[in-house]
Amino acid sequence: MIFVITIIFITFLAIIPFLYVRITIQFQHTQDDDQLTIHIRLLRFLRYRFTVPLIEISNREAGLVTEQKTNTGKDEKTTFTVADARQRLAQIKQWVNDIVHLHTIIKKFLQKVSVLQFQWHTQIGVGDAAKTAMLVGIGWSVKYYMVAVISKYMNVCSAPSIFIAPFFQGALSRTSFTCMIRFRIGYAILAGLKIVKHWKKGAKVARRNENEWTSD
Repeated sequence: MIFVITIIFITFLAIIPFLYVRITIQFQHTQDDDQLTIHIRLLRFLRYRFTVPLIEISNREAGLVTEQKTNTGKDEKTTFTVADARQRLAQIKQWVNDIVHLHTIIKKFLQKVSVLQFQWHTQIGVGDAAKTAMLVGIGWSVKYYMVAVISKYMNVCSAPSIFIAPFFQGALSRTSFTCMIRFRIGYAILAGLKIVKHWKKGAKVARRNENEWTSD
């Protein structure tokens, strides 16, 4: 019995790199309320859902407030300030600088990613017809640029659906965004291993240069 279980487990590990994982990103924006949901699905029975129920502007300090329910059922609010954003960006910049050929690794991985659905619908108005028309024009430019970038680096399987509707009767801001991608787990594992390898190489080079500089 143990032998059979072991064989099944080893077989499952062997086929994992060839399995597809599907990720769906959904973003809903209505006036000051935002909600971000990420669905991850492997096969038909392995699913994970991550949700940020509410994002709003903080009135007390420059930042965003997220609110979600804890295990006790109470609402817990967390503020993400500008200082937090700068710190995260600095960490990401340092991380990127330590990884050699990161752009090449990411580009090769994205070539293996299939975009199954891309939908981005917006309705916007600021109460002034001229300004609303200008914002709609800028919005179309941004959306066309995003579609062009995605089409360049990924395999788009269905035609993207983008739309912007002007609202001239008053101030209004609504957005519905859905993006579904699919890729083999093996490609993600390979990209992760390459990132770790090049990160270690970059860290060694940085330490060697630092030692040479201090010795001088």
